Amino acid sequence: MKVVVNTSPLVALDRIGQLGILQKLFGEVIRPQSVVDELQAGRSAHGGSDELYRAVWLQTVEDPPEMVLRKELGAGETAVIALAVKTGADLVILDDLAARNVAAELGLNITGTLGLLLAAHRKGFLPDLKGATETLKVSGFRISDAVNASILKIIG
Repeated sequence: MKVVVNTSPLVALDRIGQLGILQKLFGEVIRPQSVVDELQAGRSAHGGSDELYRAVWLQTVEDPPEMVLRKELGAGETAVIALAVKTGADLVILDDLAARNVAAELGLNITGTLGLLLAAHRKGFLPDLKGATETLKVSGFRISDAVNASILKIIG
């Protein structure tokens, strides 16, 4: 399965100590160079584990040369979407609504940080989904009350 990930899901999962669920769910995950650049630029603000920067299962590839920036998207989001289209990726991992809308318009399969946590919970990799979402909220990740209630309803 070919999976391309953006910056914010990587940072969010790393902040709550769950970056490894990407590897458990997908094996190898691809991130374009623009995502690595964003991670490096924000390193002083969000820190990050060594795994976030050095994990061998996080494959870094060059940005597609034909990527066109859309003013509502950042370089990382644009590179993720362009790379997913170019390589026929099975899944893109994006949290930003504008990026998700563009990816949907292009017919890409999309999930985000919360979708990853739910998938990991369903596969038994994350026993405490409620605790993970609470920790995510405390770390600064925005989760609406409606979405949080939906997640809790799903898990019973």
